[in-house]
Amino acid sequence: MSTITWRRTALAVGPVVLATVAALAVDSVPADAGTKLRARQQNTTLMSRSFTGGIPNGPSTNGVISNDRRFARLMAFQSDASDIVRGDNNGVTDIFAIRRARPTNNMGTTWRPGRTTLVSRGRRGPANGPSFAPAISGGFHTRPPKCVAFLSAASNIARRDTNGRVDAFYVRALGRTPRRLPLPGGRQAAQDTTEVAISGDCKRIAFVTGGRLYVSFKGRTRRLRTRGNVSGLSFSTGLKHHLVFADRGGIYLANRGVKRRPKRIARGGRNPAFNDVKRRVLAYEIQHGGQTQIAYKDLGRKPRVISKRHSYMGNGDSRNPVIGNSGYYVSFESEADNLWVDAARRVRDDNERPDTYLFTDVRDLTLVQSVEEKGIAVPGGGHNPSMSFYANYILFDSPAPLGSRQTDRQVFMRYLGPV
Repeated sequence: MSTITWRRTALAVGPVVLATVAALAVDSVPADAGTKLRARQQNTTLMSRSFTGGIPNGPSTNGVISNDRRFARLMAFQSDASDIVRGDNNGVTDIFAIRRARPTNNMGTTWRPGRTTLVSRGRRGPANGPSFAPAISGGFHTRPPKCVAFLSAASNIARRDTNGRVDAFYVRALGRTPRRLPLPGGRQAAQDTTEVAISGDCKRIAFVTGGRLYVSFKGRTRRLRTRGNVSGLSFSTGLKHHLVFADRGGIYLANRGVKRRPKRIARGGRNPAFNDVKRRVLAYEIQHGGQTQIAYKDLGRKPRVISKRHSYMGNGDSRNPVIGNSGYYVSFESEADNLWVDAARRVRDDNERPDTYLFTDVRDLTLVQSVEEKGIAVPGGGHNPSMSFYANYILFDSPAPLGSRQTDRQVFMRYLGPV
């Protein structure tokens, strides 16, 4: 197995650490591979499994993974399948979560997809409406993550849910009945809730209802002052749990997630992701040259496009940035086929599908991550990326099994090696 080692610029523990480069070698192994040898290898594994260990009977998408340093101990996703857990007979989309197996270490120790937990449960049985858009806790200096938030149209998850609207819910521990997030004063919403995000310490939960931004903190919900229809909620990956979002005129930051008058930190753009460990770095979508591109900037400096090759912009739309590793790494989804796919700076993304990429500011380089063989994008592409803080775990959804093009998408995890 061929690997290359480079310097990965530092995190909170020192100026430089070493890591194996992401997309130069892939060894697909089963998720239950437990030997130290296999644990150290880069691999791509199916995470959304049926309770018998196979591919589920419905699509699974939108995986999210916690940002608790290099360990990444919790992930969640949504699925239409009825055989991920026993007794799932509601016939609608549900939210599921998976923990890492113990003892947790930095060698790619196994997850437990066979012990997946149903999160979106009704009070006395299955939820009677679809649940979707999971968000997850886990921060750089927080306890192991255990909180999952999501949206649901179900009316039997919380007591006295009579508004007939999509609401935001959360659980503070897997296995518990979810709680609904009310408007200020405990009121029910008269409009659908369209987004939800949760801070790394699980103390702040932001959501958008009717285009307005609300934050639940210490048991109270407050509305933040915004300019228009808010979108793209995201808490910072790092220390202070800042909240970033898109609003009229650009990207805004609410200090520690609760400041009532958010500050604009970028003109224009949408879907921001923000880091506040070591560097204050923002990644977000912008329109450039007729395409959606990923902009990247340290606060106070000019942005630059990272969904490019040298001076050539990506020739397809790029979206959904996720930032980590003190701002030095950004994953994103791209329809472009002219980006580098590996550290040898080759261009060979010919599957005609969106793919998941990893950008490293250490070498100003893109690496394709929705792969089964090194540097070769899988035929079905990779959608909806999510990334752990140290960029050693990346989630994406792709037709299953890998190599398919038209089958239902499932959630896969790419392990890139210890850091």
